[in-house]
Amino acid sequence: MNKIKLKNQEYKFKIIRSSRKTIGIIVNADQELLVRSPKRTSIRQIKSLLTQKEDWIIKKLAKMSEIKAPPKSKDFISGETFLYLGKEFKLKLAAEVDLNDIKVILEQDRMVVYYPAELEENKQKRKTAVRAQLISWYRSQAKIKINELINIHKNNLAVEPNRIVIKKQKKRWGSCSSKKNLNFNWKIIMAPIFVIEYLVVHELVHLIHPNHSKKFWQTVAEIIPDYEAKKEWLRINGRRLTI
Repeated sequence: MNKIKLKNQEYKFKIIRSSRKTIGIIVNADQELLVRSPKRTSIRQIKSLLTQKEDWIIKKLAKMSEIKAPPKSKDFISGETFLYLGKEFKLKLAAEVDLNDIKVILEQDRMVVYYPAELEENKQKRKTAVRAQLISWYRSQAKIKINELINIHKNNLAVEPNRIVIKKQKKRWGSCSSKKNLNFNWKIIMAPIFVIEYLVVHELVHLIHPNHSKKFWQTVAEIIPDYEAKKEWLRINGRRLTI
């Protein structure tokens, strides 16, 4: 790992060399400083560029420090905390002798998962089954809430999406295709409802303005005047929305 002093403070940085022709500087959500560089670029050249960009780098590092870390890996056992609509629920596992399928039910501040008693014989199998059912439940809840919000706001915007798909997306919370299909990451259902509403409006407005132009954001603001606060919440807390 290489080191450089910026503003009287030492920072580590990693160099990733490839056949590219220019140097790219990246500060990721884990506050890592990465340099993508051509194969023959010297360390001296790289450090010179980093020094030139030190104001941007330090500002970016400070911005990334606000981002909350993802939760620890779950074991899917009673007592663990799961998010739903921005609220924390304690997981409660309950074995039922006469049950054939796994069920998820919210009971006050608990997320209760009822499962067939036979799964007690294999803890790993139970963990896999409970996780799969929780994801299925989250997806179904996301579909319900997102469709409710779409039905409200599509009339306000006078738009009509073609298809609405709830799926797993690695890097996006939502997207709008050229065929007017709206895609949403199922994990957004863990966020507060006001964040989900912002995301829905964001994608619906893309049916009018396909890019993030000034007109796009003006239209979003007409529906959600404080959209920037919702957008910022998602930037800071987005990595927490996972199981």
